[in-house]
Amino acid sequence: MFRHISLGVQDLSKAVHFYDEVMKTLGHNRLFGDIEEEFMAYGPKDSFFIICTPLEADKSTPEPCNATHLCFAANSKEDVDNFHKMALNMGGADAGAPGLRPCYSEDYYAAFVYDLDGHKIEAVAYVSS
Repeated sequence: MFRHISLGVQDLSKAVHFYDEVMKTLGHNRLFGDIEEEFMAYGPKDSFFIICTPLEADKSTPEPCNATHLCFAANSKEDVDNFHKMALNMGGADAGAPGLRPCYSEDYYAAFVYDLDGHKIEAVAYVSS
């Protein structure tokens, strides 16, 4: 459904450092972009995630939206666990430890964190019991 999603960040260098490590836990490296160009992309070419300086002409400080979050696909329970651990190690804040979320479905294993700018991000794997 989505070709790409962009999130504005306050400090691109810090955000790149955070996402370089966190996205590796899900098997995604930098796809393209450059600090000087004010953006960085991660993931496969057909559906990728971008962090960037604010897109507005005045380059004002971005603000995370209430009730908005991004969910990244993970290949396994271990990937979800590693995503959560790495995000916390990189300075993110816990928003929900790894575990089954039967309220979504019996096989929904996810973890939630806030990135350095307060964006809520999630990793999910569907696991058999």
